Amino acid sequence: MQDHSPRRLQRFAAMLLAGAAIFATLNAAHAQQATAVTINVPAGNLSTALNALAAQAKLQIVYDAAITQGLRTSGVAGNLSVDTTLDRLLSGTGIGYRVKGRTVTLTKATAANAAAGTDGDVTNLDTLQVKTSRYYASGNPSSSSIDEEYISRVQASSIPELVRQTPGVSMGGGVRLQGQSIAIRGFARQSDTRILLDGAPKNFEKYDQGNIFVEPELLKRVEIEKGATSVRYGNGGFGGTVRMESKDAADMLRPGESWGAWGKTAYQTADKEFLETGALYGRSDFGTPVTYDGLLSLTWRKGGDMRVGGGEHYAFSDSKLATGMAKLGAEFDGHEINTSVIYGESNNWGPVAAIRGQLDISLSDIAKYGYKEAARRRLAWRELQDLTTTFEYKYKGDSELWNPRFMASYSSTGQRATRPGNLSPAASVGGLENEATYSDLRIELENTSDFTLSGFDHSLNYGLQYNAHKRDVWMYDIANRNSAQHNYGYYAPWFMPEGTQDTASAFVRDTISLTEDLKVTPGMRFDFIRSEGVPSNAPRYNNPAAGHDFSAVDHTGFTPAVSVVWDANRNLRLFADWSYAMRAPNIDEIYSNQSAQTTAASTSRGLAAERNNTINLGAEFNFDDVLTSGDMFAAKVAVYNNHVTNPVTRRFGTANLSGMGVDGPVPFYWNTPSYTTSGLEIQAHYENERMFADVGLSWMTGTRHGAINDIFGPRTYINDLAPFTAQTALGVKFPDQDFTVGWSGTFVDAQDKTPYNQNGKTYARPPSAGYAVHDIFMSWTPQDGIMKDTELHASVQNIFDKYYEPYLADGITAMPGRNFKISLSRKF
Repeated sequence: MQDHSPRRLQRFAAMLLAGAAIFATLNAAHAQQATAVTINVPAGNLSTALNALAAQAKLQIVYDAAITQGLRTSGVAGNLSVDTTLDRLLSGTGIGYRVKGRTVTLTKATAANAAAGTDGDVTNLDTLQVKTSRYYASGNPSSSSIDEEYISRVQASSIPELVRQTPGVSMGGGVRLQGQSIAIRGFARQSDTRILLDGAPKNFEKYDQGNIFVEPELLKRVEIEKGATSVRYGNGGFGGTVRMESKDAADMLRPGESWGAWGKTAYQTADKEFLETGALYGRSDFGTPVTYDGLLSLTWRKGGDMRVGGGEHYAFSDSKLATGMAKLGAEFDGHEINTSVIYGESNNWGPVAAIRGQLDISLSDIAKYGYKEAARRRLAWRELQDLTTTFEYKYKGDSELWNPRFMASYSSTGQRATRPGNLSPAASVGGLENEATYSDLRIELENTSDFTLSGFDHSLNYGLQYNAHKRDVWMYDIANRNSAQHNYGYYAPWFMPEGTQDTASAFVRDTISLTEDLKVTPGMRFDFIRSEGVPSNAPRYNNPAAGHDFSAVDHTGFTPAVSVVWDANRNLRLFADWSYAMRAPNIDEIYSNQSAQTTAASTSRGLAAERNNTINLGAEFNFDDVLTSGDMFAAKVAVYNNHVTNPVTRRFGTANLSGMGVDGPVPFYWNTPSYTTSGLEIQAHYENERMFADVGLSWMTGTRHGAINDIFGPRTYINDLAPFTAQTALGVKFPDQDFTVGWSGTFVDAQDKTPYNQNGKTYARPPSAGYAVHDIFMSWTPQDGIMKDTELHASVQNIFDKYYEPYLADGITAMPGRNFKISLSRKF
């Protein structure tokens, strides 16, 4: 058996470094200054203008909604201080303001107020929802954001469950936490969805085990950038990037307070899941020039077997997750330092492949072993640990040319699976015991320079990035414990090899203001990727004569990109994005192999990098005072097209195994002919004082040259296309009671665009039936009185107890049935 002490030392060193980084901030700093920021607040409703200012200047604005009712402003734009902006916005309104830290309090400027108001006063007023004047506030119709209000309302148990209502985004894997994944715009491989937590990459790609295990209760915001059109990121992410931001003290504190506590309890009936979470946080300068903030949070979630539509309970689908988070920051004179440590653990019995529905137990096994033992023989005990540590430094000084940012992060996800000791399971299902730990050490250094050249304003962002990805994998193949060719059972699975992949990158992008309303952003990125495998301990899978070569291989490439944004008028914004993105093959694709007795035995060091020639076009519409005074309507439309060349595919199929001109052993993976995907996404939102409505539509299609198992065959569909989907919501608000109630519906068409019926039954997803699922929800968030700072959220999901299997569930797992959810939280 392998010695795991080095791995434990690595984990301990990572925790030690993270702790040192946190304590180091006690001597570092940052304080918010009254420096100028770029402001662009349009004319119109004063409340809408204040929303825009709050988002652009990162302020919290508190006021009684009655004092702004019916008021309008002529707008303001420029590189201005907050005081100047407020003076202009509120000019002639009779409204005064007071600034304390990041909180702005608005009051009617009366003599009584002037006499009574002091800096020490605590004003118990309504908190303004932080939204820009553009409702979607994404800067791009291909991006979608999920805010803290939505996170609280849906009460999701996992990140895939949280994001699945976003147009173009699908959840795969079913109801088991350790089997869930995210697909975006028809890209379902784990490497096609880039996942970042506070900027740290999460790259867990263990076969059939899901890829994201972050607790949703930690998050204040999730930004989903669909497509691969930004040079800020590289090497993969063809589907898109999911950026998760965890909560910090500034998000939790009540106005005028320097410390606080928060607690929440929740329950859902489908799996009898309990949630308990709490946080302690504070922000103060302690009488020094340095402002510190910190947050400690603990979350515990545990659920039983999941009940799916119709009443069936999936055996051994229970789950539990315990997570702790510590964050600390400091500010002083333009310097800002933030550090965090997030650690979570999960363990349970479950099917060997976590992406499964009901446990299949034969009657003969039940008769032979009894039910409990017959079930255990199909299970694995999984222990999962997930660690994310970050250290970030930013500086905003007087120079527009020098605004640096430095970030270092370490992320590690490890899973150990053990089968019952009275079995001799095959290596293809992980043997008797296996462990896989995927880690990433990432360093980023960048700067943004704002200047004017040749009459045009430029915002030049450029930087260097380095990412060291490592895969530690081992297995005990007890069935071959007496075989020297299998190293007596101890080796890394041939389909999940060990190795490293180091990426060094440089990027530059320049946002050029051709006019006040027209901006173009050209960019370029360069990636150097070095991959190196670890030779297998088993001679059967480390045989040069069979083409087993684990030596290093390099991939390099430039990624050009350009984006154009045109504010045609105050109601219409148009977008266009293009890039030629790159994805280097991962460790599994390069170094997986088979024995010399098979047809495709060789490792695949000759793989070329995939390329995606991708374009997004879109429009965003925003209107105020549409039907009634103070209401608003927003919509966005996005169309996209991806043309992927050199896609990497596992080599199989009789038509593909005849050598195909390969000189020497045939590689296990190879580059197949190109494919194309395209689609349309539409979102719309209407809101007034008493109600709101949302609709989201997503449609996609795609075909490839030939088929995965026959590249010279007829054109076939892409395997991971989501069917046409419509998501709707309708809510009614009772402002005087701080109460909201509503309905939401998800309508999914049948999916028959699959290669399953095009000679692809061995690899393709089967067709799926259409379905409709209805939910109802309510929220009570009192703004004054004894229950102020309390939130109550309740919902009934799948109210008609519909049995349904989404397309990406492969026809083997259904989704939860009727599910009552309730949560109660309070700040203290």
